[in-house]
Amino acid sequence: MTQHNFWMTQTPELQSLLISQLILPGSHDSGSDKEAPNLQLPQEITQDVSPKKQLLHGIRALDLRVAFYSKYAPGQPERFQLFHRTSSGRNVANDILGMLLDYFEDPRAQQEIVVLDFHEFRDFNPQAHAELKALIIDTLQSKIIPYHFNNLKVGEIWSQHPGRNVVVAYNTSPRHALFWYGVNHHWSGKNLLSTHELKIFMDSRIAKYKSNDELDSIQCAKYVLPFFVPDDFSDTIDSWFLSENEHSYIQNFFIINTDWTTRSQLVKNCRHANQLKAQKRLKTSLRDGRFEEVLNN
Repeated sequence: MTQHNFWMTQTPELQSLLISQLILPGSHDSGSDKEAPNLQLPQEITQDVSPKKQLLHGIRALDLRVAFYSKYAPGQPERFQLFHRTSSGRNVANDILGMLLDYFEDPRAQQEIVVLDFHEFRDFNPQAHAELKALIIDTLQSKIIPYHFNNLKVGEIWSQHPGRNVVVAYNTSPRHALFWYGVNHHWSGKNLLSTHELKIFMDSRIAKYKSNDELDSIQCAKYVLPFFVPDDFSDTIDSWFLSENEHSYIQNFFIINTDWTTRSQLVKNCRHANQLKAQKRLKTSLRDGRFEEVLNN
């Protein structure tokens, strides 16, 4: 498994892009992995390794589905567990928030940006939401990139707000002022479909309007028979999202969520695609600047 522990830090071109413009490698159902404490059915396991190892591999958007367990007392990590259909035994406090704090202790990680996509909530009530929000804020504190930074370029965050590394997207209301709106997930609505059908669906999401403060993801994942398990079509994903030039297919997307994410070249392709995207924007800015100069003269 190739690791890209600090690929954003090593990609200075990112500084000219907004967070919402980044092309980010994401993992679908990030907390349902083979290394999780609870034995899950094969139909529920979507990743090979823990969220920590996914992060070290270069994944920068974690798709988090959280179940509330009232039988555990407030303050116990088991109170908020990650699930697919059943709990994986992973919890928000240790496997996500604590893991991030450990990761960002490394000075080389100071310019990495991670999106926590709190996407689905099970057995929640208003009190549970308030408690989870408080847990996130109290743990991450000044590492959170507040929603009102959505108009800042990555370089401005790096230089003006060092140490702010985590975007918290929370897919329910009321939303805390620090949190971004929930990620706009594009999913085919079907678990069983061919790669051809999935590609047709993804094609249909191209050129859809997206505002600069909106986080947007494509769910590039599906199941396969006869056992109805998450499909490994990494070779096809590598082909679809191969980054060759500014017209490559990957340029049409933002957060790209896949199963078995660490088996593909998604991180490498996203890094290159961001470089090309930034270079294109720079060329456009220079061209428009020269045009305005001509007009003024």
